[in-house]
Amino acid sequence: MYNNIQTYSYTQRLLIDCLDKEKEKSKIQKVQDNPPVYQLATKAAADRCLDILKRFPDWHTGFVGFDTETTVYRKKDRQVVSMIQIATRELCFLFQVFRITKINNTKFPPLLQEILTNQDVKKVGVNASGDAGWIKKFYGFEMQGVIDLEKIAQQKGYAARSLAELTRMFGDPELVLEKSRKILKWNFDAARLDPEIIRYASSDAFAGIQVYESILKDKMNEDYLNYEKCHPMSEKEEDNEIYSLVLESYPKGENLRTKIVANYIENKYQRWIKTKPKTKDRHKAALNVIDRFIKDGRLIKVLENTNSNSDEQNEKEISSTSMIRLPGVSFTKILKDFGKEFFESKGLSPQDSKFMTEISSYCLKAIKKDSLAKNIANNSKITSLDRKNRDVVINKLNELNRKGALMSGQKHNTLLLHPDWVIGLEDGYKKYKLTHGDETSKEDDSNDENLEGRGWEEYEQKFEPWQDIDNFDPNDVWGKN
Repeated sequence: MYNNIQTYSYTQRLLIDCLDKEKEKSKIQKVQDNPPVYQLATKAAADRCLDILKRFPDWHTGFVGFDTETTVYRKKDRQVVSMIQIATRELCFLFQVFRITKINNTKFPPLLQEILTNQDVKKVGVNASGDAGWIKKFYGFEMQGVIDLEKIAQQKGYAARSLAELTRMFGDPELVLEKSRKILKWNFDAARLDPEIIRYASSDAFAGIQVYESILKDKMNEDYLNYEKCHPMSEKEEDNEIYSLVLESYPKGENLRTKIVANYIENKYQRWIKTKPKTKDRHKAALNVIDRFIKDGRLIKVLENTNSNSDEQNEKEISSTSMIRLPGVSFTKILKDFGKEFFESKGLSPQDSKFMTEISSYCLKAIKKDSLAKNIANNSKITSLDRKNRDVVINKLNELNRKGALMSGQKHNTLLLHPDWVIGLEDGYKKYKLTHGDETSKEDDSNDENLEGRGWEEYEQKFEPWQDIDNFDPNDVWGKN
């Protein structure tokens, strides 16, 4: 483990000895030896433990690691917090408040409430304020001195938001536990806790205080930054990976704000999150990459009109408001000029072909069926269907799914335009242009942005898949967080 008993001070040893002697008297259970973890399953045990702590005013340094757990499958009193974890660097307490109180607030340990409401004892953890909200809801008091670690990380420019990633950066690596859905089956109210549950519950509280102490000093683990040395990569190799990310994320030929693309790169390119943990460093690097892509032709800079007559001033204004695009023909333009003809060639009716032409830009990536229906309902340009009637829209999407125009995505209840049809549209448009060169739409590509660009940006930002198991919280099953 990350701590060793030999490192404890005399006072800490004395405190641990006092707690250990209470095992037979008041049932203060020591459920882990190194570092010490104590389970308080009864009011008598909790009160006695807190009485002992009160005799040691310096048992904490002004801040403690804080976390809560909830038994998810409990049929009665769902969402009610099962356990409150309080940790110092040296030891952790698991207060089983649901078991103690059965939601009778008069049985809540008063000295524990005193700690939780004491502004001078800072309670630190990821989403600590969210946990405090649930304690207030079910136990009737408002915590004070609550500090969210993810907010401190954001203020300091660190990308990590989950406790696991923050612990990799600032805590002991042995505290990082791989979380899985099996925690949905764990009983945090049990009189005898499984060792895995004990380690899981205490590790988050121990990690909270470690991260807090280190992040305030910007004292990052050296091993975390060594990723760059262990996995060296040339600038050219990084650029190729980043360009692949951009190609997968944005449509060809659409005007995009440089800032949006830069923000996407800095937040999604995983290598930089490990090698450039501060946001400002990644943002600067992302702008440099975009500049290189413009110079080598992988991105095209879109010049905007300015009110200044000075070429030098124009350049400054262009760089501050810059727009870029991926080379190629806008998919919206392909749909506008060639979509209906293509879909009819695939055997769809004229009405279905028009509908597919109107909605296909939403379906280049898998999107939840309900979200797609909502986008259709909100788009005034879609005229081929009674889009205000949700059932009509859903039925039409299901019908087109059966016909093969749309296909089911990997995630449940998602749809996307069939990849073969995407290729068919792009290849067919090339031939179409050869025979209809002057008849194709001559509208400026900025109009394409009006049709799809804003919707695409919203799609990128709002319909991200759930990615990080480290952020998983079983309480989300009922919307706790």
